[in-house]
Amino acid sequence: MTTENIMENMQTPEMPVAAEAPAGKKHQHRQSVTEIVKLVVTYLVLIVVALVVLLPIVYIVLMAFNAEKSLYIDTVFPTKYSFDAFVRLFEDTNFLVWYGNTLLVGAMNAVGTLILVLPTSYALSRLRFKGRKYYLMIFLILQMFPGTMAMVAYYVLLNMLGLLDTYFGLVVIFSCTAVPGSTFMMKGFFDTIPHSLEEAAMLDGASRFQCVTKIIMPLARPMIGLICLFGFGAPFGDYMLSKILITDPSKYTLALGIYQSIFSQTSTDYAMFAAAAILSSLPMTIIYMLLQKVIINGLSGATK
Repeated sequence: MTTENIMENMQTPEMPVAAEAPAGKKHQHRQSVTEIVKLVVTYLVLIVVALVVLLPIVYIVLMAFNAEKSLYIDTVFPTKYSFDAFVRLFEDTNFLVWYGNTLLVGAMNAVGTLILVLPTSYALSRLRFKGRKYYLMIFLILQMFPGTMAMVAYYVLLNMLGLLDTYFGLVVIFSCTAVPGSTFMMKGFFDTIPHSLEEAAMLDGASRFQCVTKIIMPLARPMIGLICLFGFGAPFGDYMLSKILITDPSKYTLALGIYQSIFSQTSTDYAMFAAAAILSSLPMTIIYMLLQKVIINGLSGATK
């Protein structure tokens, strides 16, 4: 081998390295700029969403402590603050009675919804029977119709059963209307739990009921908590159904009582309405804050 060939072999591996180094740095620079742009856009979107969510809450809080009863004010923030709206709410209305009624209906609805949804969703998830697909299709179709379409039917049915103006009748309607959507959620969660766990338990002599109570329900606690939470919160935001089925003022829920007492006046006390809205939202806000992990686990699926 000549001296020229040796020199060419020594220089050949060094030439590509010298040529590729600048290209690699340019690629890394472009990638870092792209990541920064994506991060900035993400934060801008999150800021806009936060403002959209927080501005109404801030406005309601300011209205509740506003010394004036009017909805509109000349300045961005009220010039005078007071607790008069909260005092009027407790002195001039039966707010505590409505609060207790709503908590009672919410607790009853949570239990009733769970009793209906749990066996239904388990059967659709684990058992194979004739017409199973049609049941799922019916549940899917039922979710497409608004609840207002059946208000007259609810009234006639409860009137025939003698359940008008009763909490039991109200809870029956709340629970039954929640079955289709809640069943789909619970069934989807059950589908993420491995069948092998139940099969192994049955090989050891466990019955189907024991599998449900000892295996499925403990693993499904996040979704069970989520279904109960939705059921508990339903009466807090409902007005139309309660208005049709409840006529006794002593049985009013929060939404019905607040509207009947505040908006039926000749001059609407918006400050008192804002105060009632803040106090009405406290139970659900506290529950959501305490059960964040349960809600996230319930929506993400079973832990395997």
